[in-house]
Amino acid sequence: MKLPSISIPKNVLNVAILCFVAIIIIAFLKAAPEWEDAEQAYYSQWFRLGYNDQPPLYTWIQILVNKVLGLNRLSLAALRAFWFAGTLMMLYKLSYKIHKNINLSALTTFLVCLIPVFIDFNFRRLTHTSMMCFMCVSLYYWFYRLREDRSLLNYIAFGYIIGLGLLTKYNFVLLLPVFMILPFLDEKTKIVYQDIKILLSFLACLLIIAPHLYWLIDNAAFLSEITHSMRLKTKSNNYGGVPVLTPALAFGKSFINLFLPLLLLFTFQFFRKKLALKKVIPEWFEQAFWCQFIFALICFVVINSSKVSGRWLLPLFLPFLVLLTAKLQPVNIRIWNKWSSRLFYIVILFQIIRTPAEGFLGINSSVQHSFERLNEKLNKDFSNKSWVLPDVTYAGSIKLYQQDRIIYAADDFTLPKNELDSLQTVYVLKEKKLGFVLKDSIIGFGAEKEDLFLCLKLP
Repeated sequence: MKLPSISIPKNVLNVAILCFVAIIIIAFLKAAPEWEDAEQAYYSQWFRLGYNDQPPLYTWIQILVNKVLGLNRLSLAALRAFWFAGTLMMLYKLSYKIHKNINLSALTTFLVCLIPVFIDFNFRRLTHTSMMCFMCVSLYYWFYRLREDRSLLNYIAFGYIIGLGLLTKYNFVLLLPVFMILPFLDEKTKIVYQDIKILLSFLACLLIIAPHLYWLIDNAAFLSEITHSMRLKTKSNNYGGVPVLTPALAFGKSFINLFLPLLLLFTFQFFRKKLALKKVIPEWFEQAFWCQFIFALICFVVINSSKVSGRWLLPLFLPFLVLLTAKLQPVNIRIWNKWSSRLFYIVILFQIIRTPAEGFLGINSSVQHSFERLNEKLNKDFSNKSWVLPDVTYAGSIKLYQQDRIIYAADDFTLPKNELDSLQTVYVLKEKKLGFVLKDSIIGFGAEKEDLFLCLKLP
């Protein structure tokens, strides 16, 4: 059975293209890159099987883009823009699978402009999370195709998406239990898994993740760093909150904040009778939402987290924006479509003028402060030495000035220990340390007014 292709309507395509262009424009309006762009500028200096506390796929792709465009603001922004625009188009395709309605599917896509985390972070800084949004929406799209047609292509594609997702962010694993529970709730999913061709999905996934998985098993210290990073980010197991209640409240607050503008709009319009309550079709998609919600909640309760970031939940629940418009459908979809697309254009314009407006108004932001002063001092006085910057953000920002030089970061725990000759290296420190001799300093650098000390290591 051959599935019909889904063409992207012109209004959705226009918004996706404008978003792509806007993200690139914004990158050139900044005096300095956002920290995740700086991170990619730094890590893409090397091909490794693992980087910091994120899987390596994004950096691998960034390396390929850099080979074509060079390492610069365009190459960094273009990749982020690709995932953002791609997510919009995949969300439309998933919506059309469920709604079977062009206008309602386009509306669902335009409504992402009312998800603050999705818009704010994707336009300005997100890398791995932006790519994970694309993978999550794609996973549900290909799973829907697989339920319709158990072809070799769909089984292989489903496995590849899982593998690519796991190499995008480690928390992609939070999606997988949903697809393990669904066969017990949905007969058609059960039939999909009983087909011998499901082995192709496992093999495709394993083929993708095998090199990184082998590297993880062989690097116990790296696993320890990932665990430590997770505990710091979630503030787990080290606070005085009430067990179960505190993480549950943190999760609920973050989930509501994630979709608050949408929830307020739909609640208001429902009571104005501008929306009609509908029965969700297919039922398995609603079951998947509740499985995802309950499992994610349990995970944060188990690790006893007092912090749940909205951008951690965003990729997990972005596909279920389709569920909202399936349950509550506008009475006049064409009007909603027109105004939601116009709102998206306004959001794009706002994001473009936001950076220069912050500079004009004197709003202190890291992107308003150039790293050129630090680069000039290093280039002038220490051009014959290796440079170690205090962290990845500093190192990546300096790397954009130094195309032909390898830059190092002190917090890069995946850096081989024998990479540096400490006596031929200048260290940029944020505080004076024993064992170093001070050679120069920069006082009050950047948005945080940090003091930087340029030092050599004592023999």
